[in-house]
Amino acid sequence: MLIYGINSCTSCILHNPEKIIEIFLNIEKKSYFSKLIEQNKLNSKTRLLKKSDFSKLGINNDRFFNDIVIRREKYKPFNLDDIVKKNEKSLIIVADQITDQNNLGNIIRTALLMGADGLLLTEHSSANINDVTSLTSSGAVEVLKYHVSKNINRSIEVLKKSRYWTYSLDMSGQEMNKDFKFDNKSVIIVGSEGKGIRKNILSKSDFKISIPQIKLNGIDSYNAANSLAIAAYHFKISTF
Repeated sequence: MLIYGINSCTSCILHNPEKIIEIFLNIEKKSYFSKLIEQNKLNSKTRLLKKSDFSKLGINNDRFFNDIVIRREKYKPFNLDDIVKKNEKSLIIVADQITDQNNLGNIIRTALLMGADGLLLTEHSSANINDVTSLTSSGAVEVLKYHVSKNINRSIEVLKKSRYWTYSLDMSGQEMNKDFKFDNKSVIIVGSEGKGIRKNILSKSDFKISIPQIKLNGIDSYNAANSLAIAAYHFKISTF
């Protein structure tokens, strides 16, 4: 599997050097990456290429490769037990049927930077974790643990038994305000644009919450990644 983009490749080198099979580097940019590659003991896996040779690698979106391409092992999901925490404070994100790669990448990046312990994805009707995810998440997928659930409701029940409370982002839910507080161990569930969170998941959520917004014809809600960013920040400050 090939990943590309400076941020994506840099993150892979820093966080998962053992997953790297080969690095392809523009010979003219060798000095830019040499220290990073040497520090992570990847010199033996690095090949120097002319700029024109990158087109032979078979990159589907070659305008993003930016002088470095990495062949790495395919991304692999974690077990749910690897994500669940016994800590007094923990945040887990559930992405219910997010099919858009840009949204998924932004959700992963937001979840990581807001300190989430992991992300749950649905096995079906969900974007794959791949080279595009690496690019759209700016390499955050190299760090954030994710689990692919065959049955989201069952996974949520496991989280509840581990003392997590579940909060579904839904426009019909209780509006968050300055007095609203998340539990120290919380699961924030976000759904796809248009369909939102499935009814069977909403019905089993402990809370349905919404984000304040002005009413405007033709624009009815935030996108999934922005909704998560606002809610996750509120979790951060309300459990500080």
